[in-house]
Amino acid sequence: MNVIWDFADDYKIFPKSYYPMDKNYKNIIEGYKFKNFRLDLFSSFFSYLKKDNPFFEEFKAITLLLLEDLSYRKLEKTNLVIKDLRKSYAKKILDKYQYKKETDNVYEQIEKAYYGKIFNKPITEAKLVRDFYAELFSIDTYKSSEIIDKLNELFKKYFLFERFDQYNELFDQMVKEEKPKNFDHEDLEDSDIEKNIEDQFQIQSAEFNGYIYFEEKKEDMNKDIFIFEKSDSEKDKREDSFIEDFYGKLSISKKRQELLEKELAKGIHKSKKLYFTKGEYTDSPNAKFNQKVRKKQKEKTKEYIENNLSINNRAVNELTRTIENSLANHEEDELYRKNYGLLDSVNVWRAPVLNESKVFFSNNKDPKPKFQMDLLIDGSASQIQRQNLVANQAFIIANAMDKVNIPIRVSSFSTLRDYTVFNMYRDFKDKGNNENIYNFFASGANRDGLAFKTIHKLINEDKNESVRKILIILSDGRPNDEKHNINTVNAKIKDQYIDKKAVDDTAKEIRALKSDGIQVLGVFTGEDEDIENAKLIYGADFCRIKNLDNFSKIVSIYMKNLIAN
Repeated sequence: MNVIWDFADDYKIFPKSYYPMDKNYKNIIEGYKFKNFRLDLFSSFFSYLKKDNPFFEEFKAITLLLLEDLSYRKLEKTNLVIKDLRKSYAKKILDKYQYKKETDNVYEQIEKAYYGKIFNKPITEAKLVRDFYAELFSIDTYKSSEIIDKLNELFKKYFLFERFDQYNELFDQMVKEEKPKNFDHEDLEDSDIEKNIEDQFQIQSAEFNGYIYFEEKKEDMNKDIFIFEKSDSEKDKREDSFIEDFYGKLSISKKRQELLEKELAKGIHKSKKLYFTKGEYTDSPNAKFNQKVRKKQKEKTKEYIENNLSINNRAVNELTRTIENSLANHEEDELYRKNYGLLDSVNVWRAPVLNESKVFFSNNKDPKPKFQMDLLIDGSASQIQRQNLVANQAFIIANAMDKVNIPIRVSSFSTLRDYTVFNMYRDFKDKGNNENIYNFFASGANRDGLAFKTIHKLINEDKNESVRKILIILSDGRPNDEKHNINTVNAKIKDQYIDKKAVDDTAKEIRALKSDGIQVLGVFTGEDEDIENAKLIYGADFCRIKNLDNFSKIVSIYMKNLIAN
C-alpha cells in the first residue's frame, strides 16, 4: 500500500485492495491513476455504461487497461524500474493464457494482445479486434473527460448497445462540465451505491474463470474473425445464464425449447437460439439488477397508462363498438348479399365494374365468424424512446379484444447475441389479465424472419380450422441482426442478418403465414427510407403510422374490413 500512496502522492486515500510485492507494477499504476486521473468522472462513466448493457464488464476492464497504458507511457520516462516490473507482470498475465482455450470475451483478447506486444508477439486476433485495439491505444490525451468521450465513441462504433436520450444528454454535460453526474442510481441496492471509487476500479475480467486448455491457432491473420472460445457446452451454459439474467427465466420446458430450435433454426438461422420468458427472475445478482431496471420501466409505463385512463377508455370503447357493430351487421336476419342466389338488379353493375361477386340475394344466414388474434411487437432497441406508447396501445387493443370475446395473445420479440427472445405478456386464456403488458421493455436487435417463423409455428399448433387466425405485427420494417460488435463469435459478413438478405427472409416468412390462411397486418412505424422494405415484406397488407396513438384506430379499421369480407 505504501507504493500506492507514494505514487498517488496522497496518504489520505485508503484503497480497499492492493497487489502483493511481486506485482508492484500494478501498485505503481494504481497510485499514478489516483493522482493523475479524475476517478470520480470514470466512476460516473461506468454508471452511464452499466444500465442494461451486456458488455459493461468488458467496457470497464478495457477502460482500466487504457488508463494503465497511459500511466505507463508517462512513468517510463522517469522511472528506471517500471519497464522491468511491467515485463514481469506481463509474463504472469500471459501464463494464464498458455493453457486457456478459446474465448469470445473481447477484453481477454485485448489483454492477451496488449501484454503479448511487450514481448514483441504478433497480435493474432481477428482484424476487427486488431482495428479496435489500434484505435483504443491511439488515445493519447491525459484529460479524463476527453478520454471518456473518446472511449464512448469507440464503444458505440464497435458494439451494439443503446443509451436513453436523457443519459446521452447527461453524459454530454458531464464531459463538457467535467463534473460527475448521477445516472439513475436508484436502481441499485444501497450497498452498491455506497461502494467507493476504489471498489469501482478493482476489476478483473468477469468471464475469466481459471485455466482452460488452449490450442495455438495458426490461421491467416487477415481472415474475417478469429476468436478464442470455450467448449460449446460451457459457452452454451454461460450464454443461457446471461440471457436468463437479462430477460428472466425460461417459461417453457428446456425440451420444448430444443425441439423448437431443431425445427425452426435452419438455413439462414442455423445455430440460432429461441427463448421464451414471462419476465420472472432468479435470485442471482445480475438477475436482481436487471429486474430492478425492468421494474422501474414498468412503473413508468403504468403511470403513463393510468394518467391517460380517460383517453384510453375512449379508445377501447371505440374499438369495441366498431367490432361489435361489424359483427352485428354480419349476423342480420334479413336478406343477405351473397355470391349466389337471386340476382340483385340494383347492385349487379358492381360485378363488371368493381369485380365484386356479392351481387345476389340469399336468405341463408352466415355463421358468426370466430377470430383469434396474435399481437406481436418489435421489442428491439429501436423502440426504446417509445416504450410507454407501445405498451399503452397494446393495452388498449387487448382490453378491446377481451370486451368482444376475441382471444388475444400479446408478445414481443428481440434478438440479443444468438438468441431470439419472446417476452410473453398474456396468452389467449388470460382474459382480463392485461397488466403484464406494463412489462414491455425494448432491447437488442431484431431477427424478424426467425421470429415470424416461430409465431407461425405457435399459431398452427391450434388446429381449430373454424377460427380465423389474425397476426398483427408492430415493426419498424428494418429486420437487422448485425453482428458488428467484436464480442460475437462468427461475426462474418456471410453470417450477417442485414439489408436485402434480412428483408427477403422476412418477406418469405410473411408469405408462408399468408399461404396458411393466416390474416397478417404489418403496422409500420419506421422511417421513409424503410417504406420499400415494408412493402416488400408485407405486400398490400401493411400501413404506416407516424403517431403510435393511431395504432388502435388502424386495428379498428382492419377488423371492420376483415369481418365484412
